[in-house]
Amino acid sequence: MIASTFNFDPTDAYRGSRPNTTHEPAEIDALKYSLSKGQNHIDCAELYGAFYTDEVVGRALAGTTREDLYIADKLWKQSVAAGKVRPTVEKMLQKLDTDYLDLLYIHSAWEDAPWRKALPQIDELIDDGIVRGLGVSNFTVSQMQAVMKLSKHPIVANQVKYNVLYKDEVTQEFSDFCDKHAIQIVAYQPIKRTEVFGDKTIQRIAAKHSATASQVALAWLISKGALPIPKATQKAHIDENLGATNLVLSADDIEQLDKL
Repeated sequence: MIASTFNFDPTDAYRGSRPNTTHEPAEIDALKYSLSKGQNHIDCAELYGAFYTDEVVGRALAGTTREDLYIADKLWKQSVAAGKVRPTVEKMLQKLDTDYLDLLYIHSAWEDAPWRKALPQIDELIDDGIVRGLGVSNFTVSQMQAVMKLSKHPIVANQVKYNVLYKDEVTQEFSDFCDKHAIQIVAYQPIKRTEVFGDKTIQRIAAKHSATASQVALAWLISKGALPIPKATQKAHIDENLGATNLVLSADDIEQLDKL
């Protein structure tokens, strides 16, 4: 199962095209700092800067012990057709400077891309030890059921948009299904800082615990058994995020936050 509570995605803002690399030294420094604090779950994607995230992470991880890390990556729609998955993963591994991925996601259940064709290819990569686990992202219950019929390996995780102010995708049915099949819910966009800072309930609970609104938002996700993956490129935010693991919300706190 996934080894850590937090991830680091240094270039999430650079979706679809290669970014300007001006901020790369700061991104590498932030990632190294985060690792020094015990964070070890790295979330990458083909979509994030046309493999640029993989390059930055690869440079930042130089000299680390691979077994201490949990590296996840995601296939975008142009890489799921027959014969496309293995060369894409090989490119990911080259950029990351590693010989395996802990988790490989299908980034979405697109209507205009043959994502089902990726499954037997991922099965082969898992059999070969190049990938350790199968993940899906933004998949509904019915779509996860379709995956289970086609893949010989279980789904390890489903990464969805999920936070204290946005719970639409993680319904009770969804949560129960994931629990039943040991599928880890991974929450992207776990902190909506502007909205969270403006919510009086969150602010009141944060003040009670001498915590920040962001920490309350993350602690709520952790209380639900979700694995939040907040983006952070500033040391203060990294410390703040990790501090959420020490925040224990009361049953009343959680009940109030559930209603938001």
